[in-house]
Amino acid sequence: MNMNSKKTLGLLSLASISLLLLAYLYSSPETIQEATEQASSEHQDQTQNQQALRAESNDSEETQITAPKLVTSNIPFENYSSRLGPLPRSLRGTRIPVAFELDSNGHLIVTSSIKSVIEYFLSATGEEPLETIIGRIEELLTKQLEEPARSEALEVLAEYINYKTALIDLEKNLADNTQLSGQGSDYLTMFQYRREARMNNLSPEVYDAFFADEDKADRYTADLLEIRKNSDLNDEEKSALYLAAEQQLPASEQVIRQAERARESLNADIQTAREAGASNEQVFQMRTEVYDFETATRFAEADKKQAEWDARFQIYRLERANILSNEGLSDVDKTNEIYTVQTSLFTQNEQRRLATLDTIHDNKAQL
Repeated sequence: MNMNSKKTLGLLSLASISLLLLAYLYSSPETIQEATEQASSEHQDQTQNQQALRAESNDSEETQITAPKLVTSNIPFENYSSRLGPLPRSLRGTRIPVAFELDSNGHLIVTSSIKSVIEYFLSATGEEPLETIIGRIEELLTKQLEEPARSEALEVLAEYINYKTALIDLEKNLADNTQLSGQGSDYLTMFQYRREARMNNLSPEVYDAFFADEDKADRYTADLLEIRKNSDLNDEEKSALYLAAEQQLPASEQVIRQAERARESLNADIQTAREAGASNEQVFQMRTEVYDFETATRFAEADKKQAEWDARFQIYRLERANILSNEGLSDVDKTNEIYTVQTSLFTQNEQRRLATLDTIHDNKAQL
């Protein structure tokens, strides 16, 4: 490059710098401020995005750490292999419901699925010795799980077998006491025996996972029976005690009971309303206060079909009664005439119900 070219480039560079300086000096403070704020905002957004990405990464890592690990293996009967030989024939066509949960450190989370696995093998009791059944369960747990979950699962198995053994002894003692006293054991006594065996032989963790909800339901049933047979209580007092007993149930069961009560109350109200002359539209409106529109519509359609059936059945009963009272017809003729009426009013499936319904209504007429 010659000297003239170098001078030319130097002058151009100097001119560019001068123009930039002039642009800066003649720019308004607002323009400069806007540019500064925009750069600051972009930097802040970039920082926030980076922080959000780091937070998502941390959340993901935390989820991976805390989420339980599932160990599942649905083993068909024909694929089962054991040093103890094939499974008993009664289990043919079934699958072993293997499902275990582990925490982030590999420890066993006790769930009711462990009980399902144990009971699967115990269902073959009587077909092979108990020692063989326990051996199969221990073998399965050893194959499916690693430490520390393996040892923990074997401990759960030992607790459960101890509970089953204790339950057998308690039931035997109860049967002996019942025979000596000459009185039958009630539901509450049986419930108390079972619950005692469970709580004395199972750790709180195992008891809660295996039997807590079941015992709540059994306790509820026992209380209902006790309330029902108490002749000192009136209907209002019994209803209050029923509601109090219901509070023992798991929340999901309470919701079901509440829905059942709502249906029973609605049916009673509809019956009363129909007897008072309520129209189908009024009954439909009553149902929409408990059910959604589609369900109320299905009930209305069922009511319509039932009304049609009732009308046809009433015609049939009248014509049948006239035929049976006709002394000019032989028994064979009466049978044929009745069959003709049946085929004219009912489908083949409906005709199958008529013999039973005729018996019921004939018996009522004789009372």
